[in-house]
Amino acid sequence: REYLIRFRNQYYFSVFNMAMANGVTPAKDGVLLDVGYVDAFYGKDFAGEEFLTDRLRKWQRIERGLDSIGVKAFMTLAPGKGSFFEEQFTDFLKDKHRPTTNYKFIKSWGDENGLRVLDLKSVYHSWNDTSRYPLFPKGGIHWSEYGAAHICDTLRGYIQTVTGRPLQEFWFDIEISDTARGADSDIADGMNLLFTTKEEKLAYPIRYFGEDSAIAPTNFLVIADSYYYMLMHSGFGNRVANYGGFWFYFEDAQPHGQFPSNNVEELDILAEIKKQDVLMLMMTEPQMQRLGWDAIDELERVLYPRD
Repeated sequence: REYLIRFRNQYYFSVFNMAMANGVTPAKDGVLLDVGYVDAFYGKDFAGEEFLTDRLRKWQRIERGLDSIGVKAFMTLAPGKGSFFEEQFTDFLKDKHRPTTNYKFIKSWGDENGLRVLDLKSVYHSWNDTSRYPLFPKGGIHWSEYGAAHICDTLRGYIQTVTGRPLQEFWFDIEISDTARGADSDIADGMNLLFTTKEEKLAYPIRYFGEDSAIAPTNFLVIADSYYYMLMHSGFGNRVANYGGFWFYFEDAQPHGQFPSNNVEELDILAEIKKQDVLMLMMTEPQMQRLGWDAIDELERVLYPRD
């Protein structure tokens, strides 16, 4: 932005610890947060038992319907940055915990009713106790590139378990940087400050992939929010599995050119699904209040048209 806008933003940030970027709030120790993640952590955005139960029952029906045509579907619950930095919350951010959260309700219902649920939130928190390097960068909104590499390894194992089919090998080394790179500073960059500090010791993966020609490709379609971009750019979608596509918020069909239309609404949903071996529905904590976006109703419609 123009100099005067950046000067204004820097003034409010340096003097009042305020961010002028939409939805961004500073915490302690240089941590930047999106308010939506804090609300989700405290359960302020809880969508209600009736709504979530209805959506989960429909997803259960979708799982069965996709099983019948040879497609394994599962739901992935991704962590939000807010729950990782509670100790850095300022007094302004602190609130009381509501009786439940969207994440807790979805996870509990899924466990009780036999849904395939990959709970990356609890996995990620368990890693945080022992990880030598940040799993969330201070100036970024998504998991760090280092954390995303660990997620790729976990996701690979889970898909192999669900399908009984091998995927290509994946492993990585790391290099250390004292400066945040790329998406690891996306919130900080979006604040349009004069002086954006990116100093933080972060690990960046150097990725390696197997190339075993005897392994049959597993087509992998993903419906998710922006958290999947980190996994996609890690090479998971086209090097570990076979890239079946990414339907961003069930609206934008990516990569552009792979599908007859970039607009998911204009696609023959059932025909595209039948090309897949695996379908993953992934949401991070603030998006769980909109469980599945429009995907759940539409998938139920095309799988059970007589209803």
